[in-house]
Amino acid sequence: MNKILTVILLFFAAGTVIAAAPVYIGFDGGYGQKSDTSAKAIELGAQIAIDEINARGGVLGGRPLALLTMDNQGLTMRGRDNYVSLAKQQDLIAVLGGKHSPVIVESIPDAQLMKVPYISVWGSANQITDTITSDSYMFRLSLKDEWGVAALLAQAVNVSTNRKVCVLLPNTAWGRSGERVLREKALGTKANLTSVNWYNWGDKEFKTQLDACTESGATVILMIANEPEGAQIVKEVAQKPQNQRLPIVAHWGITGGDFAALTGNDLNLVDLSVIQTFSFVNNTRPKAISLSKKVMAAQGVKSPALIHSPVGVVQAYDTVYLLAEAVNQAKSTQGVRIRNALEHLSPYDGAIKRYAPAYTAANHDALDRRQVLFVRMKPDGAIIPIR
Repeated sequence: MNKILTVILLFFAAGTVIAAAPVYIGFDGGYGQKSDTSAKAIELGAQIAIDEINARGGVLGGRPLALLTMDNQGLTMRGRDNYVSLAKQQDLIAVLGGKHSPVIVESIPDAQLMKVPYISVWGSANQITDTITSDSYMFRLSLKDEWGVAALLAQAVNVSTNRKVCVLLPNTAWGRSGERVLREKALGTKANLTSVNWYNWGDKEFKTQLDACTESGATVILMIANEPEGAQIVKEVAQKPQNQRLPIVAHWGITGGDFAALTGNDLNLVDLSVIQTFSFVNNTRPKAISLSKKVMAAQGVKSPALIHSPVGVVQAYDTVYLLAEAVNQAKSTQGVRIRNALEHLSPYDGAIKRYAPAYTAANHDALDRRQVLFVRMKPDGAIIPIR
């Protein structure tokens, strides 16, 4: 899918209608994956921000922002082709990357070659912002595994009765990023990684991995997964006798899809906690409140807890506002100048937090461990913070 949402801003000067050329932001997401909700959520958050900015006059003295979207279907090479295609677009200031870290990581060389910023608004693998250490065009406004997986391990130890943790990982760049952090952080804690088990995207059963967890003596499962595999793992744990159902501490990929529909009532039978960087529930930040109302209306839900893929919505929303600040500061759509502007932004109050600043030359990650929280997922789709 290649969808162009073109916004033309009209100005009336001496009776003449002048169409201002759009300034583009690209987004490459996994639209084609059947159970995915993250791509539409990211698009929605970005589009709401774009509409708000355009209503106030756009950027660069009156040019509208517009969103270009492409579908990588979760495939790394398709994602790489999509990034190149988007980056070639005249007046495109950045490409947003979606849920799949491997897709983003694959395009790092292209971002450096084409000099168009690539900003992850969901992917968490360390490599996204760690691979290039000087003059990098890779940015992120999302969880980073360096501190996110460390928080997962701490939560798993808290849930465990004996500090013995069984790990389930996808055989991808995301999984390997998680493994490196887990092994490093476990050395500095009393956590015992009793069994580290790998699976492939698309696997339909996990008996071997779950049996290994039981045999290792672990009392908690730390799971890095997206919604298709994560849902199957939860269903298989739920089918075990109650005294063999290990609690699960999960990475946030499962909130990027229709996880509740995939798990059904089995979700009530498993103690599952999931990492997030944000919640609309009981949030008092003015921009979060305003955004939640628009998102609920767009998604047709009646509670902030029922918003689909909330981190995707809000992280895209804040990113677009930061990009608008960057292009106005740069006074240009040129990638090099946008990159430099992103590293020198003024403080900005977003929906998630106050960015003071969002990025520096030494740090291309806008969020940090202070944004971490854990949530419960309900069969009706609600995502509720754990208090």
